[in-house]
Amino acid sequence: MTNKISNNLTLVQIIESWVTTEGTIHSLSEILSWIAEKNDEVQVSIQKISLQEMQDWHYDKEEMGIVNYSHTFFKITGLKKFDKKGELELEQPIILQNEIGYLGIIGKVIDGVLYFLMQAKIEPGNINKIQISPTVQATKSNFMRVHGGKAPKYIEYFSHKKNYEVIVDQIQSEQSSRFYGKRNRNILIIVDDEIEIVDSHMWMTLGQIKQLMEYDNLVNMDTRTVISCIPFALRDFTYKELIYINTLFTKQELYNSIFFGDAGLKINNIYQYMNEIKMLDNSKVELVDLNSLQDWRYDGKSYTSSTGDFNVIFCDIGIEGREVSKWQQPLLEAKTVLVLGLIYCVSDNKTNFLVHSLSEVGCFDKIEIGPTVQYSDLYKKDMNHIEKVFVDKYKRGEGVTFSGLFSEEGGRFYHEENRNVLLQINKTEVDPLPPGYFWADYQTLNILIQFNNCLNIQLRNLLSILRI
Repeated sequence: MTNKISNNLTLVQIIESWVTTEGTIHSLSEILSWIAEKNDEVQVSIQKISLQEMQDWHYDKEEMGIVNYSHTFFKITGLKKFDKKGELELEQPIILQNEIGYLGIIGKVIDGVLYFLMQAKIEPGNINKIQISPTVQATKSNFMRVHGGKAPKYIEYFSHKKNYEVIVDQIQSEQSSRFYGKRNRNILIIVDDEIEIVDSHMWMTLGQIKQLMEYDNLVNMDTRTVISCIPFALRDFTYKELIYINTLFTKQELYNSIFFGDAGLKINNIYQYMNEIKMLDNSKVELVDLNSLQDWRYDGKSYTSSTGDFNVIFCDIGIEGREVSKWQQPLLEAKTVLVLGLIYCVSDNKTNFLVHSLSEVGCFDKIEIGPTVQYSDLYKKDMNHIEKVFVDKYKRGEGVTFSGLFSEEGGRFYHEENRNVLLQINKTEVDPLPPGYFWADYQTLNILIQFNNCLNIQLRNLLSILRI
């Protein structure tokens, strides 16, 4: 069945869903109780083991790393980055997973309110078991049933997405410091069908999802990246619709930033800078044998390094209710909590965000736009004046309007959580900006999200936090 909702009406209803937290199908307390019940019911066993105990995985010299015997799923190999003089700048293990998976959310208007069908899903690396995930969160191997498991629930809606209104359809990057060129398809569809709801899924408004982000490690990374892609800036609204939408916003400066931004010149400046890097940066990245990394060693349980901020560990996993309930796999275990900070200012009744271009080793296209700061105490020693302003204010709690712990993707990362911070400052406190830093309003960033591999996943996740 083809959805009869018009594009403009759908975007207005998404904004209405953004502000709707009460009088909904399920209250916030009911959602939290549902998650608690799921956590009590689910049986989980995750044991760290050695590489030699892995039945389906092994080190393969020809593949230059750790692979499973079917040569599907993903593999872990070595990576070296050399500066423009050819000197070694960085070496580390890296995940290679060339397939593109689905991060898909189904939306539906019910009694005049737009809801999103969210999943209570557990991944092996989740720090707190159940997290709020997209309707479908599946690698290509999952939905093609390469490993012999059941097809993910509701995958057929995305296989037949041409029958529905597609609001978001973007192929976006994953963590470029851990993956080599990894991307997933972020997709949001609006349906008009009657859907049978299984007990692993529940309808929620966008406002409720954003409320849940105030709880540490509850809304997973994949949900955050999909909702960050909603294209507010690319839709046309009538004058009457804009007047009505304005009444929904309690933050007038954010409303102006979304609908009355100054994207043209800013996008041109950002792209000009990024294109210079892509064209003239002579640093090189090479995939190498995992065992050739000089600063990394296998200690009998994991691959570790005194300079790296993660270890490669091996796990025996049992989780009830998954498409495959028992399996083994490697995971990357973080040694520290990464701080992801987005500075913003309010001037001329408009919100502007301070973003920073980053060239991480696994970037699909060399460079992406990231948050203001993205650092770990393990490797961040020399700070520029912007980073010093952020760290000083953050430690004192000055200007912090949001601070929460968010988990990274639990299918590849073990118990990894990052501190996500929104921090308001006076614009003059960071002037002049060093090269690679840009002030951008929400409209500019929302337009850039519509282009693949432009905003990194850390910045997209931070933008998903914003509340009206």
